[in-house]
This record gives sequence, C-alpha cells and structure tokens, in this order.
Amino acid sequence: MIDANAPWFPTIFSDKCDGCAKTGKPRCVEFCPNGVFVFQEGKAVVAYPAKCGGGCSTIHCSACAPLCHNKAISFPTRNAMYPLGVQEDKGLLRKTTCRVCGKQYWTNRENNVCLDCEK
Repeated sequence: MIDANAPWFPTIFSDKCDGCAKTGKPRCVEFCPNGVFVFQEGKAVVAYPAKCGGGCSTIHCSACAPLCHNKAISFPTRNAMYPLGVQEDKGLLRKTTCRVCGKQYWTNRENNVCLDCEK
C-alpha cells in the first residue's frame, strides 16, 4: 500500500529543461491543474511542491512527466513511497549462508540451515 502522506512532488533538472523553447510555452506549466510550476528565466521551476496531486484524480499524480520532451521532470520512485518494514514477505528467494556448514544457498525459508544439513 502506498503511503499517501509521503512527500510527493516533481523535481526539474534545470540542465535539461529548455522551457519548451520550440513551442514557446512550457508544457508542464500550462498543463498542471494545481499550479505546481512557474516559468522563471526561461525554465520551468517547481514553486509549489505541496500542491502536487491535490486536485488530480490520483493522489500521486505524475501526468506532467510524459509531456516533457527533454525528460527533465522526475518523481520519486514507487519503492520510495513504501514505508520501510511494512512490506509483507512475498516468499521471494534470498541468498543466505548455512549456519551449520557455511555453504551459501538460495532460500525462501526463515531458518538459515541448508537442505543438506537439515537432513
């Protein structure tokens, strides 16, 4: 479950942003229904990060990112949105060392004893 209270706002890489110079209008500034961006000195700037996602249909809106032809807009990764330690174990394999013989092996079990030593 995504943490709705986690900070969520875009980052604009100013070295990539050209203010949509070819079109004459910065697309993200024009598009954002919440007024997160402003246009300053020929570039888009995140001026009101707390407004991001507030008026969109999703809590964590990122609809502006695909509009940027230079890929200058970035959002936190989904993994960053999950609180640490809250994810439930999915039974995925993990590499561990047998506490009896010292052999490294892959397992999804909690005890750190390989199948050979368990016999």
